[in-house]
Amino acid sequence: MARQGEAIRNVRLDDEEFFRIRNEEVLPMWKTGQEIADFDECIAAAKELSAGKNYAERQLAARENEVHNLQPQFGHALTEQLLEGVQYVESESPLLPNGVWNFYTDSYTRKCSFDMAQVGLERTKAEGQTMLNGYPIVNHGVEEARKVKRAVRAPITMNSTDEDGRLASEIALASGWNACNCRSLQEVIAHCKYIDLADEIRINQYESRLAAKYTEAGVPIAPHITSNLTGYDAPGFKALVMTSQTLIGAAQGIKQFYFELGLNMHLIEDCATINVTEKLAREYLDKFGYTDIKFSSGAFPFLGAWPPRIDEAEAMIAWNTVDTFLAGIDTAILKCRDEAFATPTKEGMSNAVRMARHLDTLIGRQHVDTSGADYRLEEQMIELEVRSILDKCLEVADGDAVVALCKGVEAGWIDAMLTPWVHNRGNVRLMRDAEKAQRYWDMGDLPVPQEVRDYHRKKLESRAKIEGRPLDFSMLVGDLQFASRIAPQV
Repeated sequence: MARQGEAIRNVRLDDEEFFRIRNEEVLPMWKTGQEIADFDECIAAAKELSAGKNYAERQLAARENEVHNLQPQFGHALTEQLLEGVQYVESESPLLPNGVWNFYTDSYTRKCSFDMAQVGLERTKAEGQTMLNGYPIVNHGVEEARKVKRAVRAPITMNSTDEDGRLASEIALASGWNACNCRSLQEVIAHCKYIDLADEIRINQYESRLAAKYTEAGVPIAPHITSNLTGYDAPGFKALVMTSQTLIGAAQGIKQFYFELGLNMHLIEDCATINVTEKLAREYLDKFGYTDIKFSSGAFPFLGAWPPRIDEAEAMIAWNTVDTFLAGIDTAILKCRDEAFATPTKEGMSNAVRMARHLDTLIGRQHVDTSGADYRLEEQMIELEVRSILDKCLEVADGDAVVALCKGVEAGWIDAMLTPWVHNRGNVRLMRDAEKAQRYWDMGDLPVPQEVRDYHRKKLESRAKIEGRPLDFSMLVGDLQFASRIAPQV
């Protein structure tokens, strides 16, 4: 990973180091890497393939024209399976013109276990039933991915979340897809166990520089800055994750970010989270000299526990869509009812698109009243939390955003409640208040003002009074399933 004795900093990779990493570390990961060895050919092909259906341009157009994008998700083992499902949705559902695709890779690809992905691919071909839970883009290689791009009418982005998605992103970008992500904190909190944050940031710096090089060559790329995390995180923490990652991506030359917020499903809270994120990201980017960067936003459905029955699951799907649009977020990323049992079917995703499009029609231009006292107070508390933590981290790191994140995690100033990552302190505790907003019960070592602590405590105490029971660990555990419990019959 890092060279011996090399310290990580928030510094742009020069071409010599970028291509050293590309040729020595990334392309040799799997044999299809050699198909994209000619970087100039990759750029030229991507420019041709993405003309008229560029993901970054579609996201900016939605914001400028004040329309909502729908973003269904799909992934199957074989190219023909993927295309059958996608073309069915595009023909049967009102996805276009304001729609984009999110294609996800399989679990083996996300872990860079390409040999096992190949086994799944061969079994799928032999048995006629998909044996992978996503599209193994690395094993298929660039020509198959380009075939997908030519056949699909809407712009495409790729989700290959995990420790190292560099080769998958290389093949996706060379095929005219949107790819690459600025989300080192997201990855370690949500998907990793042992990797050091510094090593994950190095991987993300490469992906960010890759995206920037395509943009500089005339193929705009909008990397996702994601804060889906585990589903059990405070809005301030999510805003902190996204704001801090902009400084790392911008240092590599990225000019457009797509903020992907994992919803907490509380309307005022979600609206305030995305607005504080964009406000502070703009402020901190300007402070460090990155003044020409554009934003768009999307919302990922709640990632905590979902109900097991279809009716309740569809209610969740609908509410996540309504929450997204009323909160003023540009794009609704969609789940469908199949996902309780398997990967999405073409019929299930088509139903989800139709439901979401009709909800968009019904909502029109309605949105949260951001002038109300409740909203303004929520936004103020989130902003105070983010500023306090980020400023403290930057202070001890002499202004270097990469060092700041590493030191912040080490000190417990950046902390999550639930995560598989061993380097997380895990001292914070969260519950839902009486209105189902996510609140800190214990803020651990977070360097935040007493005003913020008192606000969260007051919100939780109000719930305790209403329900006539104490704030205790059993309440916390129960809240982990607040959205998955089915209302009892009377």
